[in-house]
Amino acid sequence: MAMKVSEEIQKTIKALKDNGFSPVDAVFEGAVGVKEDTTLAFLDKLNEAQLINGVIRVIYTAGDDQIRFVEVPVGQPQEAQPPQ
Repeated sequence: MAMKVSEEIQKTIKALKDNGFSPVDAVFEGAVGVKEDTTLAFLDKLNEAQLINGVIRVIYTAGDDQIRFVEVPVGQPQEAQPPQ
């Protein structure tokens, strides 16, 4: 049986800590379809708990199959960190 993603992430974070590193965050980068109401409701919960930051891209066509999109910010923008 394959390891769950959540288990793999936790083991990776632990391995980094055990070797003297300081994990700061784990961020999913990719695409998740959010057209379904249940997915949007889940994003609402993440947003209310301030656990999400980014944009939802609504993709649509505008005549002659021209692809367009609108980005909707989600969460609180992260403050820029000064270079170290």
